[in-house]
Amino acid sequence: MAKRGEDPGDNVSATLARRPGRPKVVESEERRRSILAAAREAFVELGFARTTTAEVAARAKVSKRAIYEAFANRTELFAEVIRDCQHLIVDLPRPDGEDLPVFETLVRIFRLDLDDDAELAREAVLNLIVRESTLLPELSDYLYENEVIRSREALVEWLLLESGRGRMSIEDPLVHAGMLMDIVFGALLPRRRLLQAADRALRTEHIKKRFAIYLRGIGSEV
Repeated sequence: MAKRGEDPGDNVSATLARRPGRPKVVESEERRRSILAAAREAFVELGFARTTTAEVAARAKVSKRAIYEAFANRTELFAEVIRDCQHLIVDLPRPDGEDLPVFETLVRIFRLDLDDDAELAREAVLNLIVRESTLLPELSDYLYENEVIRSREALVEWLLLESGRGRMSIEDPLVHAGMLMDIVFGALLPRRRLLQAADRALRTEHIKKRFAIYLRGIGSEV
């Protein structure tokens, strides 16, 4: 009850003011996600060399200080953008207890189940990695040395597991990993961009047919 001469609304305001706000951890993670999204957009559009922290800050609507609180430098920010997109490129390791046919597992590993918007996002990230690795070899070295990119290694580990389960006959998992990555990324990184969704869908079906040929070649069920 409000005291005499006191506006009842004052107590309500005071109570609301005392309520805890959003947890700082949540706010920090949301800010980090916002920075990563803005950075990916900027890196894809402008490239690493032309993307400044000021540009990212403006797109994310945060201060430059907020960026440096989350990421040590621009190289680390770029690396985290790529790491954050790994699920669009190779989805490994697989969930425990998964028991899908090998063909279907490959489809999921290489994300041939993406919708068209996610497919375009994946294409942009792949082209970003290839372009910047060519222009800045030291940036590529950083990504590999810090295991930001380890798709081949993860695929080798999966192949060894499948071989151990008797589902695939594999003599050299590194060679097989290379073959599978060539099948997929050789198609996903053409010299000419596919502008129509129908063309991208057809490309996906062609990759699946190549998977079927590969699995028949090693005597695995399709």
